[in-house]
Amino acid sequence: MNKVKTMQEAYRVFEYLGIKEVTKKWQKKQGTEVWELPFKTMYNNGGTEINRFSIYKSGYVRKMVVYGKNNASMSCYQLNKVRKKPEYFKDYKWNYDTNESEWTGKYRKRMANERILIDNHRDRVVYLCNYILKNYYNNNKYALVGDYTRGLVKENYIKWRNEFKNMQNDLPFFDGDEHDLVSKLQETCQKSSLNTSDIRVLIDGHRYILNKIG
Repeated sequence: MNKVKTMQEAYRVFEYLGIKEVTKKWQKKQGTEVWELPFKTMYNNGGTEINRFSIYKSGYVRKMVVYGKNNASMSCYQLNKVRKKPEYFKDYKWNYDTNESEWTGKYRKRMANERILIDNHRDRVVYLCNYILKNYYNNNKYALVGDYTRGLVKENYIKWRNEFKNMQNDLPFFDGDEHDLVSKLQETCQKSSLNTSDIRVLIDGHRYILNKIG
């Protein structure tokens, strides 16, 4: 996937994809920009979440957690890349004579995570655009349509299948080439992206099997 390299390209991508800016006036004054995707993320329980992102003058890029009747941003999590940073803290040992901890005069080292801040507004916009393209438009990391919705679609498809079978049983005969009918039924099944069982069709005493899709 080609990455967006300039702020102008990023803004054009936002426009083409319907990603709209929802920055408020007071946020704009602080150097903040807020962008919202044209679709919600749907979870397995049927719940949905608005996909809203913010970029800050401080160098942070964040995904907002939006909920409530007013669709307010109640919290967030960082999208900036992470690097390891050494931290040093005093080394203590227990003195049994005084029943107190005493500094040994040495330091211990540990590695901690540090967010890499993005220095300028242009690079923050480009970073956000590439993040959205990678994680929301080019893979299945996030379920834009969850299992709950897929289950409803499959249920409706099965109902349609049963109705189609009943309709087929009501036909007294087929006036035409049975091979043409089988071909048309196969084309109908191939247009569906849902898995279903094999369909058996009886025409003039001959049984035809439409193979399972998926």
